Amino acid sequence: MAVQGTAEIVLIYIVGTLGMIILAGAVFFFFVTYQKRLLKKELEINKIKSDQQEEILKNTILAQEKERKRIAQDLHDEVGAMLSVVKLNVSRFERKSENDSAKELANETKTYLENVITQVRRISRALMPPSLEKLGLDFAVEEFVNWANKSGQIEVEYWKSGQPLRLNSKKELAVFRVIQELVNNAIKHAGASKILIKARFTPVSIAISVTDDGVGFEMDKMTKTGLGLKNLESRAQIMGARIKINSSPGKGTSAILLISSLE
Repeated sequence: MAVQGTAEIVLIYIVGTLGMIILAGAVFFFFVTYQKRLLKKELEINKIKSDQQEEILKNTILAQEKERKRIAQDLHDEVGAMLSVVKLNVSRFERKSENDSAKELANETKTYLENVITQVRRISRALMPPSLEKLGLDFAVEEFVNWANKSGQIEVEYWKSGQPLRLNSKKELAVFRVIQELVNNAIKHAGASKILIKARFTPVSIAISVTDDGVGFEMDKMTKTGLGLKNLESRAQIMGARIKINSSPGKGTSAILLISSLE
């Protein structure tokens, strides 16, 4: 009798233990499953947010480019044309005037107008270079470098290897904007005196580097606060490219843009 009672107690203990183990396993399985679902949902939400931010950024950049194109067109067609007419009128006045002082003033005014017209053309080309759409990225970069060197304040070189090839217009514009912004940053913020742009063209990829001898900066600080760097990274991301920037105080800055998808 005592043996039977002991066996029942042992059986109850075993069954109870197994029940507790099964219950614990069920709770653990539910917890793990719930965590996976929660993580999956969080990833889906983050992806939606990321897609929305990317879409907003794309639309913002497209709107900027559209506005730049409009302003460039207005500068070239309207402002440039009006300045040219004023210059012609000043030249006519200079020829007809018999007063030496008036002629001298007209000549100075004409010179000033020529400088203004040149600046208007430069700004128009910077906003939307016509050669980019007509002749492609390689020619537009060469033209941009020539205009930059005309100031006489900085030396910009452009080296290339391989056979230059055409991309779709949006991608070419995006690449040009990255080069343009890197050069402008080197001139305005880094105080560079020399800038070297290198482009390597292959049938499947394009690699572009921009190096300057400016003051440089601390990467950690600039990564956290630099809107310019974020803008460059965003432009690269949108066109399916990668950009890597290296800099340190007193050692200049170098940036490499790799476009592996040419479609």
